[in-house]
Amino acid sequence: MNPFAKFAVLLTLPYIGVDGFSSTAVAPGSRQSNVAKNSLPDAKLIELAEDYVAGKNGFYAPVDRDAHADDFVFRGGVVGPLNKLDYCNTMTKLRIYEAFDLSPNAFGFCVDPDVSNTVRFYVRFTGRQVENWKVTGTPFDIPPSSENVVGPTESFCIQFNEEGKVKFFTISAPMLSGNPQQCTTGKYGAVLGLFVHAGMPTAADSALNKNVRDISNAVAGLLPEDVAPPKSKSNPDQIPSWYEEC
Repeated sequence: MNPFAKFAVLLTLPYIGVDGFSSTAVAPGSRQSNVAKNSLPDAKLIELAEDYVAGKNGFYAPVDRDAHADDFVFRGGVVGPLNKLDYCNTMTKLRIYEAFDLSPNAFGFCVDPDVSNTVRFYVRFTGRQVENWKVTGTPFDIPPSSENVVGPTESFCIQFNEEGKVKFFTISAPMLSGNPQQCTTGKYGAVLGLFVHAGMPTAADSALNKNVRDISNAVAGLLPEDVAPPKSKSNPDQIPSWYEEC
């Protein structure tokens, strides 16, 4: 592989929190003029959201593919949209849960009154790195740091379908002010914040470059799945038809 291309794939790792894009996509017909018509009770929606963020999205524990609807879409700060297959493969390749022992410390769960089956809440992860961090398809092999991980406050949104499976998952920009502790993740949240914590801020900064993301995503599409790096975006023709961005 071209050295530049190989370097590029290291820098475009999904599930990142940065200032910028925040998707407002929801399934057609799910937005109501006043009050959303939920197919599941509010208590059940919050229970599903708590369960998903703690152990099924692939960040804190192995991704649970069955928890995601077939027409699932993920949208992060500058990454995505990712369909179900690409999202699940990406979170598996990132192997965050293998290298880090993190708690999401999620709080503030509430049911959106205007978007059906949708829960919004905050995450402020903390923990530590316990093993070398290796990312499939890259030469990353980052040893643990002795410093505890302290992430910023981030807002999350999850929309469920009628079966209680996740249809849409998005995170917005991290809140860099008003946190209870000094963050060790720089100006980033999620994956990029972990790179800053691990002493690789250049990798985090470079991921904001669209050209780098495009190159790495193209490389990921050319390689066999078992050796390809994580994708930063699904092919447009493989995104569920319900999804659209403002």
